[in-house]
Amino acid sequence: MNPPIQNISYKGILKTSKEIIKWFKRSKDVEGDFKTTAMLMEKAGTGGALFRNLYRDFLKESYQKTKIEEINKSYKIFVDTALLWRAVSKLFIKAGDKKDIEYIYKASEILVELADKEKRAMSILLNVCQG
Repeated sequence: MNPPIQNISYKGILKTSKEIIKWFKRSKDVEGDFKTTAMLMEKAGTGGALFRNLYRDFLKESYQKTKIEEINKSYKIFVDTALLWRAVSKLFIKAGDKKDIEYIYKASEILVELADKEKRAMSILLNVCQG
């Protein structure tokens, strides 16, 4: 819950919410940069919807096997976060297509919400592990 650097976990998501605005403003290839990032988030990387879909499914199976209600609560949060990450990637595609920073501002807002939700889900799971 306390990563040593700001680039991972919910702290990394919060940092990203600020950095994407700077990135858009200084990009020399908004279309390429943001559309490629969206593709990586959806199909190739651990950041974004791809990982959240895997983790969501893992939590669902874990709950089915253990019947620990806190795992189910975290699963439900990750159902939501997977959808929100998909929304972020779609906003990146729109930002690339239209070259309009308004899509990035919206993505930034969603990232702040995602950081909060993921911190909450992980805190619930940490409490389960600590007994």
